[in-house]
Amino acid sequence: MKNTMKKVMTVCLLAALTLSAFGCGKKNTSSEMPVETISLEQTKQDLTFDFSQKGSSVDATEAQEDVTEGETTAAQAETTAAQRYEEVTQAMNVTDADGHGVTDAAGQSVTEWVVVETRPIQTDAAQTGATQAAQTPAATNAPQSSYTPSYDTCKAYWLDMTQQGDYNFNGEFLTITFEVNKDIPDGNYPVSIAKTDIASWDLVRYDPVCINGEVAVNSPIADQEAMSSNDFCLKVNSVAAKQGETVTMTIDLGNNPGFCGFVIDVQYDANALTIIEADGGADFDAAVNLAE
Repeated sequence: MKNTMKKVMTVCLLAALTLSAFGCGKKNTSSEMPVETISLEQTKQDLTFDFSQKGSSVDATEAQEDVTEGETTAAQAETTAAQRYEEVTQAMNVTDADGHGVTDAAGQSVTEWVVVETRPIQTDAAQTGATQAAQTPAATNAPQSSYTPSYDTCKAYWLDMTQQGDYNFNGEFLTITFEVNKDIPDGNYPVSIAKTDIASWDLVRYDPVCINGEVAVNSPIADQEAMSSNDFCLKVNSVAAKQGETVTMTIDLGNNPGFCGFVIDVQYDANALTIIEADGGADFDAAVNLAE
């Protein structure tokens, strides 16, 4: 039992989960508790998505607020000179002098794009792996005009060690339903796998090939790479949409070597898309239910 639970705790660490995150809420799961007293029933976590809070951003002035005149080193000066900034815009309702909302002839609220944030742009040198891919739009037809994206992350958690083995399945893995902002311009809005942390019962940590997708708003969908016949793959399937519509994207799994826990970050443009629901895909649900 002790060896089994040591393996459980190791896999949990690989999958970036803690006992407090996936343990049974009615039982004591303190990290100080001896591993012999933890039952395997406590090593099951239902699929959970965290998209309720927007990610934090850095104000453009924060990097220099502690640097006074004469204290900037040559290296700091070079970094500051190379740093570029971007303005994040958001559609806001127009109000009159009395603070009342302005409407058009059809009675619809009048909106305008307003700068709500200025932040540093991450350079290519600082980007690596899936994060760099996630911040590079998959589309060739990016939104035009003064629109600026604001990227946010949806995080999916799951762990099930109760069968003391891996889940081997392929096909429809995860689903995310977006509401498309009605005020955005036509264009292609990327939805990307920003980070993966996937672990097996045998303590193997996987790094799948990630194929990113997009929500094409009144725009042709860009061609997507097909999943490899040999490599472990995750693929975000692109969808077409119009402003104001609700669309569901699927994330497929291919050549799954088998795993029992994962944390997956999906990056999207929160100025253009709002997540209203996220869940397991049909093949994921079938695999988990059959194994219970």
